[in-house]
Amino acid sequence: MSSPSLCCVVPTLNSGRTLEFTLLSLQSQRSKALEIVVVDSGSTDETLDICARHGVTPLYAAPGNMYRALNVGFATRQADWFCYLNSDDLTYPGSLSRLLAEGIATEADVVYGDCDYLDAAGRFLHSFAAAQPTELFSLFRCRRMGFAQPASLFRRSVFLELKGFDESYRYRADADFFLRALLLGKRFACCPGPPVACFRIHEGQFSNRERAAGDDEATRLLVKPQFRPSLRDWMVTAVWQGRNLPHYALRVLRASLLSQGLRLPRSTEPPSVPPLP
Repeated sequence: MSSPSLCCVVPTLNSGRTLEFTLLSLQSQRSKALEIVVVDSGSTDETLDICARHGVTPLYAAPGNMYRALNVGFATRQADWFCYLNSDDLTYPGSLSRLLAEGIATEADVVYGDCDYLDAAGRFLHSFAAAQPTELFSLFRCRRMGFAQPASLFRRSVFLELKGFDESYRYRADADFFLRALLLGKRFACCPGPPVACFRIHEGQFSNRERAAGDDEATRLLVKPQFRPSLRDWMVTAVWQGRNLPHYALRVLRASLLSQGLRLPRSTEPPSVPPLP
Protein backbone atom coordinates (compact mmCIF):
# COMPACT_ATOMS: atom_id res chain seq x y z
CA MET A 1 0.00 0.00 0.00
CA SER A 2 1.39 3.40 -0.96
CA SER A 3 2.02 6.06 1.69
CA PRO A 4 -0.69 8.71 2.09
CA SER A 5 0.10 11.94 0.29
CA LEU A 6 0.15 15.35 1.96
CA CYS A 7 -0.07 18.88 0.59
CA CYS A 8 1.08 21.86 2.65
CA VAL A 9 0.08 25.34 1.49
CA VAL A 10 2.10 28.40 2.56
CA PRO A 11 0.38 31.78 1.91
CA THR A 12 2.82 34.65 1.38
CA LEU A 13 2.88 38.40 1.04
CA ASN A 14 6.29 40.05 1.42
CA SER A 15 7.43 37.15 3.57
CA GLY A 16 11.12 37.31 2.71
CA ARG A 17 12.26 37.72 6.30
CA THR A 18 10.99 34.33 7.47
CA LEU A 19 9.88 32.26 4.45
CA GLU A 20 13.18 30.45 3.97
CA PHE A 21 12.99 29.00 7.50
CA THR A 22 9.46 27.79 6.82
CA LEU A 23 10.39 26.11 3.54
CA LEU A 24 13.49 24.51 5.05
CA SER A 25 11.41 23.09 7.88
CA LEU A 26 9.05 21.51 5.36
CA GLN A 27 11.84 20.18 3.17
CA SER A 28 13.44 18.64 6.25
CA GLN A 29 10.51 16.23 6.44
CA ARG A 30 12.24 14.10 3.78
CA SER A 31 8.89 12.81 2.58
CA LYS A 32 8.47 12.14 -1.14
CA ALA A 33 4.72 12.27 -0.61
CA LEU A 34 4.80 15.90 0.63
CA GLU A 35 3.85 18.62 -1.86
CA ILE A 36 4.74 22.20 -0.89
CA VAL A 37 2.56 24.88 -2.46
CA VAL A 38 3.26 28.58 -2.02
CA VAL A 39 0.42 30.96 -2.85
CA ASP A 40 1.61 34.53 -3.17
CA SER A 41 -0.49 37.69 -3.17
CA GLY A 42 1.83 40.12 -4.93
CA SER A 43 5.09 40.17 -2.96
CA THR A 44 7.58 42.90 -3.90
CA ASP A 45 10.43 41.77 -1.64
CA GLU A 46 12.63 38.66 -2.03
CA THR A 47 9.77 36.20 -1.42
CA LEU A 48 9.64 35.00 -5.03
CA ASP A 49 13.43 34.69 -5.20
CA ILE A 50 13.37 32.46 -2.12
CA CYS A 51 10.72 30.28 -3.75
CA ALA A 52 12.86 29.96 -6.89
CA ARG A 53 15.90 28.98 -4.80
CA HIS A 54 13.91 26.16 -3.24
CA GLY A 55 12.35 24.94 -6.47
CA VAL A 56 8.84 26.10 -5.60
CA THR A 57 6.74 27.81 -8.28
CA PRO A 58 4.18 30.05 -6.53
CA LEU A 59 0.53 30.29 -7.42
CA TYR A 60 -1.19 33.66 -7.24
CA ALA A 61 -4.19 34.77 -5.17
CA ALA A 62 -5.57 38.30 -5.05
CA PRO A 63 -4.45 40.12 -1.89
CA GLY A 64 -6.72 40.96 1.02
CA ASN A 65 -7.55 37.58 2.56
CA MET A 66 -5.12 34.85 3.58
CA TYR A 67 -7.89 32.24 3.47
CA ARG A 68 -8.52 33.03 -0.19
CA ALA A 69 -4.90 32.08 -0.81
CA LEU A 70 -5.39 28.80 1.07
CA ASN A 71 -8.49 27.94 -0.94
CA VAL A 72 -6.62 28.68 -4.18
CA GLY A 73 -3.74 26.49 -3.06
CA PHE A 74 -5.85 23.51 -2.08
CA ALA A 75 -8.44 23.77 -4.88
CA THR A 76 -6.69 21.60 -7.46
CA ARG A 77 -4.60 19.41 -5.15
CA GLN A 78 -5.33 15.70 -4.98
CA ALA A 79 -3.35 14.78 -1.86
CA ASP A 80 -5.02 12.63 0.79
CA TRP A 81 -4.24 15.09 3.58
CA PHE A 82 -3.92 18.88 3.74
CA CYS A 83 -2.22 21.30 6.11
CA TYR A 84 -0.96 24.85 6.00
CA LEU A 85 1.81 26.88 7.59
CA ASN A 86 1.98 30.63 7.84
CA SER A 87 5.13 31.94 6.21
CA ASP A 88 6.74 32.58 9.62
CA ASP A 89 5.88 29.23 11.24
CA LEU A 90 7.91 26.00 11.36
CA THR A 91 7.38 22.28 11.62
CA TYR A 92 9.87 19.92 13.25
CA PRO A 93 11.62 17.14 11.27
CA GLY A 94 9.48 14.01 11.16
CA SER A 95 6.45 15.73 12.66
CA LEU A 96 4.21 15.44 9.61
CA SER A 97 4.90 11.70 9.44
CA ARG A 98 3.95 11.39 13.10
CA LEU A 99 0.70 13.25 12.53
CA LEU A 100 -0.13 11.17 9.46
CA ALA A 101 0.56 7.92 11.30
CA GLU A 102 -1.69 8.98 14.18
CA GLY A 103 -4.44 10.09 11.82
CA ILE A 104 -4.39 6.78 9.97
CA ALA A 105 -4.16 4.65 13.11
CA THR A 106 -7.17 6.38 14.69
CA GLU A 107 -9.10 6.81 11.41
CA ALA A 108 -9.30 10.51 12.22
CA ASP A 109 -10.46 13.29 9.93
CA VAL A 110 -8.40 15.92 11.76
CA VAL A 111 -5.23 15.22 13.73
CA TYR A 112 -3.18 17.66 15.78
CA GLY A 113 -0.38 17.79 18.33
CA ASP A 114 1.34 20.10 20.78
CA CYS A 115 2.97 23.31 19.59
CA ASP A 116 5.92 25.48 20.60
CA TYR A 117 5.89 29.28 20.47
CA LEU A 118 8.83 31.40 19.32
CA ASP A 119 9.56 35.11 19.44
CA ALA A 120 10.33 37.28 16.39
CA ALA A 121 13.97 36.18 16.41
CA GLY A 122 13.03 32.49 16.47
CA ARG A 123 13.90 32.01 20.15
CA PHE A 124 11.85 29.53 22.17
CA LEU A 125 9.25 31.09 24.49
CA HIS A 126 7.04 28.25 25.71
CA SER A 127 5.12 25.15 24.69
CA PHE A 128 1.39 24.65 24.48
CA ALA A 129 -0.31 21.37 25.44
CA ALA A 130 -3.21 20.61 23.13
CA ALA A 131 -6.57 19.56 24.52
CA GLN A 132 -8.04 16.12 24.10
CA PRO A 133 -10.68 15.71 21.36
CA THR A 134 -13.47 15.29 23.93
CA GLU A 135 -12.60 18.73 25.35
CA LEU A 136 -12.57 20.72 22.11
CA PHE A 137 -16.23 21.73 21.88
CA SER A 138 -16.35 22.89 25.51
CA LEU A 139 -13.25 24.97 24.87
CA PHE A 140 -14.76 26.52 21.76
CA ARG A 141 -17.82 27.54 23.74
CA CYS A 142 -15.49 29.25 26.21
CA ARG A 143 -13.68 30.97 23.32
CA ARG A 144 -10.61 28.80 23.43
CA MET A 145 -9.15 26.79 20.59
CA GLY A 146 -7.70 23.63 22.07
CA PHE A 147 -4.86 23.20 19.59
CA ALA A 148 -2.67 25.40 17.42
CA GLN A 149 -3.41 25.46 13.69
CA PRO A 150 0.23 24.94 12.52
CA ALA A 151 0.25 21.64 14.43
CA SER A 152 -2.71 20.13 12.58
CA LEU A 153 -3.59 18.13 9.46
CA PHE A 154 -6.99 17.39 7.94
CA ARG A 155 -8.22 15.10 5.22
CA ARG A 156 -8.89 16.46 1.75
CA SER A 157 -12.40 14.99 2.01
CA VAL A 158 -13.09 17.28 5.00
CA PHE A 159 -11.88 20.32 3.07
CA LEU A 160 -14.19 19.44 0.16
CA GLU A 161 -17.21 18.74 2.38
CA LEU A 162 -16.77 22.04 4.23
CA LYS A 163 -16.18 23.85 0.90
CA GLY A 164 -12.87 25.13 2.16
CA PHE A 165 -12.26 28.12 4.39
CA ASP A 166 -15.00 30.71 4.75
CA GLU A 167 -13.57 33.82 3.10
CA SER A 168 -16.06 36.09 4.84
CA TYR A 169 -13.61 35.81 7.75
CA ARG A 170 -10.23 37.55 7.48
CA TYR A 171 -8.80 36.43 10.83
CA ARG A 172 -10.70 33.45 12.27
CA ALA A 173 -11.56 31.21 9.31
CA ASP A 174 -9.31 28.47 10.70
CA ALA A 175 -11.29 28.40 13.96
CA ASP A 176 -14.52 28.45 11.93
CA PHE A 177 -13.24 25.56 9.78
CA PHE A 178 -12.43 23.30 12.71
CA LEU A 179 -15.61 24.24 14.55
CA ARG A 180 -17.70 23.30 11.52
CA ALA A 181 -15.84 19.99 11.33
CA LEU A 182 -16.69 19.32 14.99
CA LEU A 183 -20.35 20.16 14.40
CA LEU A 184 -20.44 17.69 11.50
CA GLY A 185 -19.18 14.96 13.81
CA LYS A 186 -15.77 14.59 12.21
CA ARG A 187 -13.30 12.49 14.17
CA PHE A 188 -10.44 14.41 15.83
CA ALA A 189 -7.28 12.83 17.21
CA CYS A 190 -4.48 14.22 19.36
CA CYS A 191 -0.96 13.02 18.51
CA PRO A 192 1.04 12.10 21.64
CA GLY A 193 4.68 12.99 22.11
CA PRO A 194 6.74 16.18 21.74
CA PRO A 195 5.47 19.30 19.95
CA VAL A 196 5.13 19.01 16.18
CA ALA A 197 5.30 22.66 15.07
CA CYS A 198 6.26 26.21 16.06
CA PHE A 199 4.12 29.34 15.97
CA ARG A 200 6.04 32.62 15.84
CA ILE A 201 4.74 35.51 17.98
CA HIS A 202 5.75 39.04 16.99
CA GLU A 203 4.26 42.51 16.95
CA GLY A 204 4.14 42.78 13.17
CA GLN A 205 2.07 39.68 12.54
CA PHE A 206 -1.38 40.06 11.07
CA SER A 207 -3.29 38.75 14.09
CA ASN A 208 -1.57 41.22 16.42
CA ARG A 209 -1.82 44.26 14.16
CA GLU A 210 -5.59 43.97 13.84
CA ARG A 211 -6.50 42.06 16.96
CA ALA A 212 -9.70 43.99 17.71
CA ALA A 213 -11.18 43.02 14.34
CA GLY A 214 -10.18 39.42 14.99
CA ASP A 215 -11.90 39.53 18.37
CA ASP A 216 -15.07 40.73 16.65
CA GLU A 217 -14.92 37.75 14.30
CA ALA A 218 -14.46 35.38 17.23
CA THR A 219 -17.63 36.81 18.77
CA ARG A 220 -19.44 36.30 15.47
CA LEU A 221 -18.43 32.63 15.50
CA LEU A 222 -20.13 31.95 18.80
CA VAL A 223 -23.30 34.05 18.91
CA LYS A 224 -25.79 31.19 18.60
CA PRO A 225 -27.52 29.92 21.77
CA GLN A 226 -25.90 26.47 21.54
CA PHE A 227 -22.53 28.13 21.99
CA ARG A 228 -23.32 29.59 25.39
CA PRO A 229 -20.88 27.94 27.80
CA SER A 230 -22.25 25.79 30.58
CA LEU A 231 -20.73 25.24 34.01
CA ARG A 232 -19.29 21.97 32.71
CA ASP A 233 -17.65 23.81 29.80
CA TRP A 234 -15.95 26.22 32.22
CA MET A 235 -14.80 23.30 34.37
CA VAL A 236 -13.32 21.52 31.34
CA THR A 237 -11.57 24.75 30.35
CA ALA A 238 -10.20 25.27 33.87
CA VAL A 239 -8.78 21.71 33.99
CA TRP A 240 -7.14 22.16 30.57
CA GLN A 241 -5.68 25.52 31.57
CA GLY A 242 -4.37 23.91 34.73
CA ARG A 243 -2.46 21.39 32.63
CA ASN A 244 -0.93 24.34 30.77
CA LEU A 245 0.06 26.31 33.87
CA PRO A 246 3.73 25.29 33.65
CA HIS A 247 3.81 26.50 30.05
CA TYR A 248 2.14 29.81 30.98
CA ALA A 249 4.69 30.34 33.74
CA LEU A 250 7.56 29.52 31.39
CA ARG A 251 6.27 32.02 28.86
CA VAL A 252 6.30 34.84 31.42
CA LEU A 253 9.79 33.79 32.58
CA ARG A 254 11.24 33.51 29.06
CA ALA A 255 9.66 36.78 27.86
CA SER A 256 10.99 38.56 30.95
CA LEU A 257 14.48 37.13 30.54
CA LEU A 258 14.63 38.02 26.85
CA SER A 259 13.42 41.58 27.49
CA GLN A 260 15.56 41.92 30.64
CA GLY A 261 12.59 42.98 32.72
CA LEU A 262 9.29 41.61 33.96
CA ARG A 263 6.95 41.15 31.04
CA LEU A 264 3.39 39.82 31.26
CA PRO A 265 2.16 38.74 27.81
CA ARG A 266 -1.38 39.87 27.02
CA SER A 267 -2.53 36.36 26.23
CA THR A 268 -1.11 32.89 26.64
CA GLU A 269 -3.72 31.29 24.42
CA PRO A 270 -3.39 30.40 20.73
CA PRO A 271 -4.47 33.42 18.68
CA SER A 272 -7.28 31.78 16.71
CA VAL A 273 -9.99 32.20 19.36
CA PRO A 274 -9.15 34.87 21.95
CA PRO A 275 -10.25 34.67 25.57
CA LEU A 276 -13.42 36.31 26.79
CA PRO A 277 -13.05 39.97 27.79
